[in-house]
Amino acid sequence: MGILNILNIQVSGGAPVWLWLLGAVLVLVLAWLWLIAPQLWHRPSFRVFRTFDYAHRGLHNLKNGVPENSSKAFRLAELAGFGMEFDLQLTKDKRVVIHHDSTILRSCGVDRAIAEMDYAELSGYRLFGTQETIPLFSQVLGALHGDTPLIIELKSYNDPAELCGQVMKELEGYKGLYCVESFDPRIVRWFRKNRPEVIRGQLMGRFKKGDDGMSRAGAFCARNLLTNWYARPHFEAYHLGTRDIPAMWAVKNLLGMQEVSWTIRSQEEYDKAKALGSLVIFEHILPAGTESKPRKSYLELLETEYVTVSRRAR
Repeated sequence: MGILNILNIQVSGGAPVWLWLLGAVLVLVLAWLWLIAPQLWHRPSFRVFRTFDYAHRGLHNLKNGVPENSSKAFRLAELAGFGMEFDLQLTKDKRVVIHHDSTILRSCGVDRAIAEMDYAELSGYRLFGTQETIPLFSQVLGALHGDTPLIIELKSYNDPAELCGQVMKELEGYKGLYCVESFDPRIVRWFRKNRPEVIRGQLMGRFKKGDDGMSRAGAFCARNLLTNWYARPHFEAYHLGTRDIPAMWAVKNLLGMQEVSWTIRSQEEYDKAKALGSLVIFEHILPAGTESKPRKSYLELLETEYVTVSRRAR
């Protein structure tokens, strides 16, 4: 019996097999879209966010004495007119600090966990051989003018609810524009449930078994956006080099999700991300300004920052 004849066989309901198969496929597609969907109602506007590029861990350049996630890197980013991205976690005495790794081995040469040190002890270490220390979140917020947006990543080294609550306490008086993001869907969900007015994003990349202790199934669900039903993020921050998957195409083109691209390190990557309509998180390059507002070189920015800080000190 030919395939067309088989498909035209009627089942008990009177409909041909092909119609039942089509219905089953449609149900599966709709279920998939529901699982990967972002927040669909009460969406925030990204209009202002799209007018900025975002310096990854601040506008750092270690060759010029400016380490990542340092107060100086954030001052330079704001001075240059960039937004900035940085990482938050808690010390042993529950102070919110800006640092990427869970330990200070890479940044300070000492294999100690930040969660096991009080801030008084942590502040005695220096970043990457410079005079810069690991900053408090509150110190950085107090020094910024709020002129450029912040992309605030919350790390999953601490209890999610405790970290989220502490971070929001420190953001209460901040007047500038900001959003939050995390690789941990529990953190993104906390904002969905407790602070739905805050713009939230799901960080993601092509995870595999063993990454951050993930199982094979967990890594599959993560990299294919199958945690979005739980967190319902407003945007997806996906690694540019691994973003070409069906789920990313669907959430952008069918469901209208905003994409954020990380981490951009060349002009070619920058141009690609911009063509995608992404917000760009960059490092090791200096995106050009405009004809009406040309960008200063890094050395010119350093000189301007030095003069500004010196004047404040006087």
